[in-house]
Amino acid sequence: MALHPADSDPSGFKAALGSFAASVNVITLRDAAGRPLGMTATAFSSVSVDPLMILVCVNRSTRTYERIAETRRFGVNILGSPAREISDHCARPGADKALPEEWLTRREGWHSPALSGALAFLDCEIDQDVHAGTHAVLIAKVGGIGLSSALPHHEPLLHFRGSYRQLQAGVHHPRPRPLPIALEESA
Repeated sequence: MALHPADSDPSGFKAALGSFAASVNVITLRDAAGRPLGMTATAFSSVSVDPLMILVCVNRSTRTYERIAETRRFGVNILGSPAREISDHCARPGADKALPEEWLTRREGWHSPALSGALAFLDCEIDQDVHAGTHAVLIAKVGGIGLSSALPHHEPLLHFRGSYRQLQAGVHHPRPRPLPIALEESA
């Protein structure tokens, strides 16, 4: 396998980043009327465990960003492989991304909507809103965590090169053994 040069432009950049397999997540929030909304996102990462912090990247030209910036709260729903319909619904550009009530789970104390089809849920409050090009990097503190009872039974939903992917069930590769290192004796 050999690497070949690609154009340093948006299409080359997107092609390169498409080679990064990422979890599929739905960012959830409430609009001014309290309706639950969602946006599919793969730009998500953990930041810190003390305090508990994550980050998501959201395009600043979207209504979703405007709503999150106003309320300063959002949820991150890490999707499992059965949740493609939810991801597709929340990924439609420009469409109303209201979430049907049957997709939601309720928990006292969480400020953001949680999806019942998620493997995990993080209830977040913005700590920093950093503008970077077309996007905002939202660094947030995690105030609530939900874990699915189906967690051991479902694989994560992944995105790779423009398509959904799944881990192959039951295939686990053990860590490679470290190579033996021979130490030279000093004379």
